[in-house]
Amino acid sequence: MKSTTRIAIIGPGKVGTAIGLLASRAGWPVVAVAGRNRRRAARAARAIGGGARACTPAQAAAAADLVLLTVPDGSIGGVCDALAARGALAKGAIVAHCCGALGSDVLAEARRGGCSVASMHPLATFPTVRSALETLAGTYCFIEGDKPAVAVLRRLARDIGCTPVAIAPSAKSLYHAAAVTACNYLTALMDAAVALARSAGIPRKVAWRALEPLARATLDNIARLGPQKALTGPIARGDVATIAGHLKATNAVTADLKGLYKSLGKWTVGLARRKGTLTAAKARKIRKLLEK
Repeated sequence: MKSTTRIAIIGPGKVGTAIGLLASRAGWPVVAVAGRNRRRAARAARAIGGGARACTPAQAAAAADLVLLTVPDGSIGGVCDALAARGALAKGAIVAHCCGALGSDVLAEARRGGCSVASMHPLATFPTVRSALETLAGTYCFIEGDKPAVAVLRRLARDIGCTPVAIAPSAKSLYHAAAVTACNYLTALMDAAVALARSAGIPRKVAWRALEPLARATLDNIARLGPQKALTGPIARGDVATIAGHLKATNAVTADLKGLYKSLGKWTVGLARRKGTLTAAKARKIRKLLEK
């Protein structure tokens, strides 16, 4: 079903371009695209199509019913304040951002000017526009803010293939920490695993080719069984001697790598206890090793 809500995208990066393109395909009129780099905005407008034009942020905001700020997180408040100061935000318009860590309160100047404000964060990773287009369908989209804005954003999220979920504004930082742990820290963890393999004399390419299928199989197991049932390995079976051997071997690697191994080990002890395969006595022994 076509929407009459006119959208302006301010911030023509990967997220803004992908949302704009999917919204246009879904029948939402994307009327304007703006950013600091006019050439980049023009490129995004051409990709979105449907009559979207590149213009200044103030012109874009004035032309829209829904202003989506998809600029870097640290710029959201400043861009909103500047638009409000210039009178570019019409009373009754919806102003929203797509940051995971910030709530809609960062848009306070728009609210004071009579706008309805909200935030809409698609829980996905967007290294490129193409990957964003492929990933957004089925992505959970966490939304909070003023009721009128939330209602429109929930409809937009569904129309671009996302599943809208309500979140409290005060919970955004913890929610984003969870997302960072599942995405960015997983990336760092795999880099650390390759580094440990390199310390064992295994070439980087061989290490990745060997570890990557193991990581994929583990994620599949977690998706199918849940973390507790999917957990295997020395901590899950209470193999104190193997953990002691690992810790001795990690004396040859950096303090950061050894610290990471210990920190993850401590969390895994708790997971193994919840699984029921690790006795309290063995858990104490392993914790003692990890806390030395």
